[in-house]
Amino acid sequence: MRDTRSRLIEKYHSLMRRPSLDDDKARKVMIEVLTKNIGRFIPPNKSARILDIACGEGIFLMALREKGYNSLSGFDLSDENVAICHKLGLDFVVKFDALELINFSPGHKYDVIFALDILEHLPKNRVVEFLGQVYQKLSPGGHVVIQTPNMGSLQGLFIRYNDLTHEFGLTEFSARSLMLASGWHTDDIQIYPTWNATTFTGYLREWYLRLLHRLIFLSEGAQRPRIPSKNLLIVGRRSQ
Repeated sequence: MRDTRSRLIEKYHSLMRRPSLDDDKARKVMIEVLTKNIGRFIPPNKSARILDIACGEGIFLMALREKGYNSLSGFDLSDENVAICHKLGLDFVVKFDALELINFSPGHKYDVIFALDILEHLPKNRVVEFLGQVYQKLSPGGHVVIQTPNMGSLQGLFIRYNDLTHEFGLTEFSARSLMLASGWHTDDIQIYPTWNATTFTGYLREWYLRLLHRLIFLSEGAQRPRIPSKNLLIVGRRSQ
């Protein structure tokens, strides 16, 4: 008998009521948000080897392909998501388990690895192992870009429990500790907020969140979380 997580992941797109990529407006907004948050971490070299772990419906890979990147790889655990990727012409996307990353394209290393909205879905007791595998799959001088819910945000608990496949959450402090425990070096870890607004109303909401966050967490003094956005962006670089 399949467990709850397996059933949810199998039809993740439908059960989570994700926006359809057939909707040009929704697709444009998603690409705009992605570019705003992680565009600076996309290498200028169009032949850079890029891996998208848990690529979902393939929106990011599609955006990269449209920009001319020609050495793309990606995988997802959801049969439904892989089928959507193939429908978009991303035939190279395969079904694969992120926890077995070291066995994905053995011997192949990547200049950039994106792991967007996947860390929180993994069993906590295996996350260090996973991040260690990410490090091994990076070329010297390469980097990983991780997006994950921010439990230091006022929206954190809602994001954490709004998806039944979420296993745990991180703050900016525990995220750094996790990266260090996984073998990354202090100087090679950077943590950033992610801001998704693309409209005037969206910018007002983000301004309100920043203000509310600062007022509420004044009670925590020097230990208060500094990042108010609902997601964290964690960047880890592998030394040359």
